Amino acid sequence: MKICVFPNDPLKTYFEKGEIKPRYFNPKNIFDEVHVISLFDEEIEEDKVKTVAGNAVFKIHTVGKINMLNKNSKKKKIIELIRKINPDVIRSYNPLLQGWMAAKAKRELGIPLVISLHGDYDRDLRLQSKKKHDYKNFLKLQLSKQILEKYSLSNADEVIIIYEFIRDYAKKMGAKSINLIYNRIDLNQFSPDVIPAFKEKIPVIICVGRLIKEKNQECLIKAIKDLDVKLLLVGNGMEYEKLKSLAKRLNIEKKVQFETSIPHEKIQHYFTAADVFALPIKYGGFAIPALEAAASGIPVILPKNKLEPHPHLIKDFALLVENDPKSFKDAIETILANKEIRQKMIKNGLECVTSINSELMEEKEKDLYLNLFKKN
Repeated sequence: MKICVFPNDPLKTYFEKGEIKPRYFNPKNIFDEVHVISLFDEEIEEDKVKTVAGNAVFKIHTVGKINMLNKNSKKKKIIELIRKINPDVIRSYNPLLQGWMAAKAKRELGIPLVISLHGDYDRDLRLQSKKKHDYKNFLKLQLSKQILEKYSLSNADEVIIIYEFIRDYAKKMGAKSINLIYNRIDLNQFSPDVIPAFKEKIPVIICVGRLIKEKNQECLIKAIKDLDVKLLLVGNGMEYEKLKSLAKRLNIEKKVQFETSIPHEKIQHYFTAADVFALPIKYGGFAIPALEAAASGIPVILPKNKLEPHPHLIKDFALLVENDPKSFKDAIETILANKEIRQKMIKNGLECVTSINSELMEEKEKDLYLNLFKKN
């Protein structure tokens, strides 16, 4: 069997962020061939990322950057490419240009389509643009909603949501069959028993995520200023120099360690070297590293979110605080000083991730494909 995949970003980007995961495009190795249709100008060498295809033959087809202006002229070329590949199913990892192009191919070629939703685009993109008073981007996103998202999601045979709060958005956009399948957390990789990457004499606070304003690592640097701890920031991004300058200005550069790139297959060793995971992310988003940290047996601190999009996950194991340096500082002190609270958080975290572990989620994804083939 063959699958054509439209990824959300270039695989090159995922590789650089250390986010290439085994069988991500080929659950339980049900496909014999995995073809990536990359709507970007540059891509990575296939052998560097072929693990995403598991045991399948793997091919990346780089078709060039696509935007709202050239999408129609590019459409014919991409549909002809998919026709030649002759896949059993098409998968898009967003409902935007990738989803629209995948839906056009589905309509013309009669190939089943699966679309993944990793967020509520109304809340995560349009609402953020409004908050930032970025009205130009807001108008672009409103255009995308009418032209791209409604078309792609209403034409999808199956829609996968990775959190329950996304369901309302999917319904609003016309999705007919919606399936909740959480992002995979591999408990064979993430475990309290993993050998730590290093050992420190003082507690280590770890934060994993891109160094961008939305991830708000500045809050943590300010939070640990007067604490006898080390802050490990794993990730890279536009805020790198600004965050380094902040640590220097506060005279705590020796307490803040930056690791700009750690391969995903090694990140577990850094989790088990830490004592607390903290991420003061803005706009109520939710990051996979929080679950990976819980699976590694360390307490998790996250900001409260008025919209409460993940109560069934977060409230079960994370300590939720106001999104400011003092609140994060107080939370870190509480966890480090109170063994009973710490152990309860670790226990709850492990129970939560066990219920959504990689094996279960990969099996659900495989079954979704197999059931789809039976219908078609």
